[in-house]
Amino acid sequence: MTDYEKIETVKNIIIELLDKCGIKASVEFEESITKGLIFNISSQDSYLLIGRQGATLHSLQILIQALAAKKLQSAEPFWFTVDVDDYKRKREWFLKETAKGAVEQIKRTGRPVALEPMPNYERRFVHAYLQEHSPEVYTESIGQEPHRKIIIKLKK
Repeated sequence: MTDYEKIETVKNIIIELLDKCGIKASVEFEESITKGLIFNISSQDSYLLIGRQGATLHSLQILIQALAAKKLQSAEPFWFTVDVDDYKRKREWFLKETAKGAVEQIKRTGRPVALEPMPNYERRFVHAYLQEHSPEVYTESIGQEPHRKIIIKLKK
């Protein structure tokens, strides 16, 4: 099966799943150098597909990946991401800006900053982003789910 056939298969899986849920949507795909293949769903019901802090979208991606793996049954895994109205891209931008602002505040005040509670996949993103872009700080997660958050501190 060629990559184009795999792309069409995944696109049809997404449309069929959403149709069974009673959600009218269109699905476009793009290939990103850094993110790989991205299937972006556009719908008037996008808020239902995203959920609180992207939790429904995260679950939807896992479900679609499982359905695709079963249908494609390929020796090599077919990696892709599912997004809704560019939510993930916008959220990543917001998380980067929040982290940058927190680092600036720490540099000004010298005091640790706690970010809002967030899901584990967003915390991993923030940890990795700050590790790569702000070597003068370190991060740690504290608390219990669903109130687990990141604390950013200056290195001594």
